[in-house]
Amino acid sequence: MEAGRKVRLPCVPTRGRNHPGVNTMADYLVEQLDSVVLGRKRKVRLWRPDGVDPGTECAVIFQQDGQLAFTERDDELPFGSWAVDEWVARLVADGELPPVVVVGIDNSPKRLKEYFPVTYEFRAYEQFLLEELIPWVGEQQKLSSDPALRAVMGSSMGGLVSFALAANNPHVFGTCACLSPWFEYEDFHYIRHHLRKMTAKPPIRVYMDSGISDWRGLDDGHRGMLMARLELLRLGFTEGVDLDWMVDTWFPKLSDLEGSRVRADKFSELKTNQHNEFHWNRRLERPLRFLFGGA
Repeated sequence: MEAGRKVRLPCVPTRGRNHPGVNTMADYLVEQLDSVVLGRKRKVRLWRPDGVDPGTECAVIFQQDGQLAFTERDDELPFGSWAVDEWVARLVADGELPPVVVVGIDNSPKRLKEYFPVTYEFRAYEQFLLEELIPWVGEQQKLSSDPALRAVMGSSMGGLVSFALAANNPHVFGTCACLSPWFEYEDFHYIRHHLRKMTAKPPIRVYMDSGISDWRGLDDGHRGMLMARLELLRLGFTEGVDLDWMVDTWFPKLSDLEGSRVRADKFSELKTNQHNEFHWNRRLERPLRFLFGGA
């Protein structure tokens, strides 16, 4: 895999990617956790590949915006889901990933504040993951204690918060995947006031990607991602080793969308907008392989 370049990824069919004979939603738990830290209930979704026993030691992905992650909600979402269950099921069944469970954490009305890594709400969200969610997941599924096998992943603000969670807690989350990360939020505040002030390289592995256009007619977070890349290189990250990044320049034609999860009234939007689940689904194989492909 060549690190860091602009590519035109081919269109990945958005149905039928799962391994033949695998029921991707066979083992899926939705729970309303009563959080003392957050002072409210939080919906979480625990998915494990078909045939993986709760006693099997697994890698884990903690996925932001969990209500957009799994194929069970495809028909409700305008761009379909990330279909993370299909991708992981196929890669695990083919022996290309170790057993991986995915924990989707639904967002909340406080999403922007919880995902902006400088707020009180972010600190509470971080504490919820560390002190309440991870122990609960451990009761449902035996997890590896190796941080290299514990990842955080998300898109947009979820990509920004995933990086911050890993950078703050490398002893817990050893790797992160940040798709279309919103480093530009509040005039690149996190980069200017936090990332640029880091002097020690956090012992994590980082994947980032972006498109080149979004619903605003701007760059899908492309500029912020490249600014973050420069800071990571300054800290000592090495492309192709503990840093991978990619810029996707592909846009679909109408024929690419036939039979897809995308709602018909959104077809025209995809001619200019890469900031959505259709594109994050298309790009997902690369970060999954980066997170755990060498494990």
